[in-house]
Formats: sequence, C-alpha cells, structure tokens
Amino acid sequence: MKILLAEDEPLALKKIKIILERNFPHFEIFETVESVAEFEDAINSNDNYDLLLCDIHLADGLVFEALSRVSITCPIIFITAYDSYSLEAFNHFCLDYILKPIDEDRLIEAFSKYDRLRNDSSTPKVDTSVFEQILRNYTSKNYKKRFLAKFGSKFKFIPTEEISCFYSKDGITYLMKIGSTQKFIVDYNLNVLVEELLDPLKFYRINRSVIIHLDGLMEMRPYTNGRLSLTIDGPNLEDALVVAREKVSDFKNWINQ
Repeated sequence: MKILLAEDEPLALKKIKIILERNFPHFEIFETVESVAEFEDAINSNDNYDLLLCDIHLADGLVFEALSRVSITCPIIFITAYDSYSLEAFNHFCLDYILKPIDEDRLIEAFSKYDRLRNDSSTPKVDTSVFEQILRNYTSKNYKKRFLAKFGSKFKFIPTEEISCFYSKDGITYLMKIGSTQKFIVDYNLNVLVEELLDPLKFYRINRSVIIHLDGLMEMRPYTNGRLSLTIDGPNLEDALVVAREKVSDFKNWINQ
C-alpha cells in the first residue's frame, strides 16, 4: 500500500512516520515531497498511489494548486494547522481533515478508517459524518475578540486587533499592544492561546516563547542558522522575536496567505 506524503515541516514529518511505523507497518511511505511543484511531479510520474497525506501550506504555496491540475482518484488525508480550508478540502477526495499539532490518536483513527474502507468489498465512500462535524466546527468557530489583562493592580479589556504579541517568561504570559511598550498579564498559556483562542490567520507562534499578530509585523531580516529576525510595532523583545528554523517555511506561507 503506497503513500505519497506532502509535508515541509521536519517535526511533523518525523511524527507522521513514527506513528505509521508503530501502528501500521503494512503502510509504506513511497515518496515524500515538500513543495507544490514536487507534489505535482510525483503525481504525474506515478499515478497509482493508494493514499495521499497532504499538508496544505507547502514550501511554495497551497497544495490545492497542484490538486487542481492533476488527476487524483485516491483518498486524501489533509494535515494542517488551519481549519479555514476544510470546505475546500472536501472538493478533493478528502477522507479526513486533521489539525496540527498532530494528535496521535486522531491520526491513528484516520488511518484505521482508510484501512477499513480499503478492505471493504463495497465501493469505498467518505464518511459524511466527518464533513458534517468539520462544517459545524468551521461555521461555529468563534475566536476571542478581547482579553481581560492585568496591568499593575488594574484590569483592562484589550481588543484582539490591538494586540502586537503574546510572550511567555518565567511561567507568566504577557500581552503587548501595537504601538506601546506596556506589558499586561493574561491568564492563558501560549498553547491554549494558539490552539483554542486565537485566529490562526492572524496570529502565529514563531517559537516556544512568542506569538505575534500579523497586523503588528513590520520587518523581517535573515538571522543566524537559517532563521528570521522580526520587528513588530510596539515592544522590543530582542532575541525573542526570532522565527525558529523549523518554522521558517510555514511562517513565510502564513504571511503570504
């Protein structure tokens, strides 16, 4: 059983391979690609893949660009950090749609579903309940519009569009406003913020310590070891505003969305 894996994030790629090897040793990743161009070449040169695993944001654009130009007849499991493409995904033989960070049990469930469909003597069909669930989540998703933040002994509501960044230091999460150097304390850690409360089209976690707001981004510069150094409107966090090396490709796709 041959799989084509389209993924340009090394950590995500490694995790997918480990999950497959551990739980589905009969699944073979026949080829791995990192860009839309490579994906299209792989499909054109080998049209007998059994399953496609596709990140949506690749090194040179969206995988949908290639899918619109090639003929696909096998199921696709999309694995992405963005829920905003779920409706588009179901135009392309989508078997499942998994959000990053990848949950192992969730990916195992998707592979098990494919295994059941593959071994079913009847014509394989996509489970429509998956589409219905994603549609409900997509249409009802409400990101936080303002945050209650503490400054000294006072509390203040700060609209999300006024936020320049969130950052974590010594176990405390701080919020900073665009055009200001004041810092406010909020009662959420960065994982909760990026996974549940912030719009991923507007906010991006550039490293372990910092989440930036797209509207506050002013400048990008090359940094050591293939990283990027950022300047945002407001606070000066010095070395904290560096995009981690493994995130640079995805970050560039994010700002070009």
